[in-house]
Formats: sequence, C-alpha cells, structure tokens
Amino acid sequence: MGENGVGRKQSGQTWQRFVTDLVIELCNEQGARSFSRQTLLAGKAEAIKKFSPDAQTPEQTISRVLQELRDKDIIGFSERGIYTLLKPAILDGELPDSIQLLAQDRGTHKVEYIHETYARNRGWVLAAKEKYGCQCLYPKCENGFNKPDGSPYIEVHHIIPLFEGGEDSLWNLVTVCAHHHKMAHFAEVPVQNRLRDVFLGIVERGDYDPVRD
Repeated sequence: MGENGVGRKQSGQTWQRFVTDLVIELCNEQGARSFSRQTLLAGKAEAIKKFSPDAQTPEQTISRVLQELRDKDIIGFSERGIYTLLKPAILDGELPDSIQLLAQDRGTHKVEYIHETYARNRGWVLAAKEKYGCQCLYPKCENGFNKPDGSPYIEVHHIIPLFEGGEDSLWNLVTVCAHHHKMAHFAEVPVQNRLRDVFLGIVERGDYDPVRD
C-alpha cells in the first residue's frame, strides 16, 4: 500500500485525515496552534507507528502530507520552519464562533482580532501574560483599566498575524491594551506597520519591565 497523502489505510482513514487529527491533538495538548515537524514526529511517534506499522519512511510521508495540508491552507508555514494550524478545528479553550470565522474567512485582521480577544485560556495567551505581565507594551501607554474584580484588563496580540506567517510563539506575542490592539489590526496600514515595528523591537531588545497584578 502506498504512503502518499491521499492513500487510505485499512481503517479507511486517509493519511491527510490522520495527520490533520494528529496536528489538532498536538495543538490541544500544548495550548498553541504552532508546532515544528520534529515536535509532531517525536510527540506522536507511537500513533504514527500504530497507524502505519509497515511504513518504511513515515517521516517522509508526514513531511509530504504537511505540504499537502499547506497547499489546502489547513496549516501555514513560517520562514522559521514552524507550522501553524489555521483551520478547521475548534481547539480547547477557543470560542467556536471565532474559529469558524477563521476557517471561513482566512486572511483578514477581523477574524484574527476576534480569535486573540476571546481565546483567553490558551497556552500562548497565558505564556505571554506570564512573561510580560499585565501592561500594554506600547511605550508610555496609559489606556489600561481594571475589570470589576480589580484585576488589570489586558489582551494578547500576534505581532505578525497567523495568516501572514506568524506563530503562537513568545517572539511573536505582546500584551496590549484594547485601544492599541484595535489599532494594530484596524488602523491605516502605515500605522499598523509602525506598531508592528515597535512591538518587534521591544521583544527583540527585551525592552520591558513586567507589571504584575
């Protein structure tokens, strides 16, 4: 039996469906949509072996299928060699409506803004808040406010959007106030670009002092 991405195993499941399910499972486990090929192969080696015990080159097959999923815009791929799940799954801790929008209308700031605003318990959100605290990283920002329980309100933003090749990784995340978050997605393009450069510079230089609750 061939190992191409559209071939079927005895169970009737295609390699594409199998790898898609593996990616969804991995992203749920790690709380982020971005992953490396090595992480997928290492973390799901037992499942891959069980799915295709006679496969001679499973690593090559997985690579081939990941490319097929990229061609279908199911996953993205960054210059850093990192994959990002784009659709169609609803992951743990994400609101169904936001992910349905991502699946139906991939490539807009609107759907990514909704995703970022409401996916509050995801691993990448918590990691960014742990690193940067509860402050807007835009210099001298004074737009923050407290929620009814007295805790600071803060959002987490992908500096480079997922639909443009960004990742659920700390190098690509900043904490922002609601005002600067909307500006980063919906302001005039020159303003969006300036904010992107500011945030990338802050993260690269480590130019921040975490503010905790």
